[in-house]
Amino acid sequence: MLKKKNIALYIILNIVTLGIYRFFFWYKWTKDVDKLCEGDDKESANYFLVLLLNVCSLGINAPIWNYQMAERLYQKADDYGVEIKHGGLFIMIWKLIPFLGSFIANMLKIVYFNKFVDAYNAQLVAEAPVVEEAEAVEEATEDVVEVAAE
Repeated sequence: MLKKKNIALYIILNIVTLGIYRFFFWYKWTKDVDKLCEGDDKESANYFLVLLLNVCSLGINAPIWNYQMAERLYQKADDYGVEIKHGGLFIMIWKLIPFLGSFIANMLKIVYFNKFVDAYNAQLVAEAPVVEEAEAVEEATEDVVEVAAE
């Protein structure tokens, strides 16, 4: 099961750690998106490599990465029955706007991710083998009878 990302905790920890927490947050987020999008024949680039390439490319790599990640979720939405209103282009454009735009894009990515986590976890629960309650009671009763007979 995947865990939902807490937006308030993300903001608080970014403030407390002076922005260092975001690197670990988005690294983990990327790994979780890979789990959610399993089977789409794509794999996300390592987030730390993306940051390094962003420096080398004078800031071009990060908007492309944001586009790719948001677009992956957008394309996978139907598989999970999740409604996503905006694709990668929308997120990438927001990320190009300094400060507030970047914040809005990040919050949208987290909100969309949390929708996917709910659907993903529901699918895992639905696929889990279900033991009938009557069978479980019967097995427990047989165990008790065997122990009492000994």
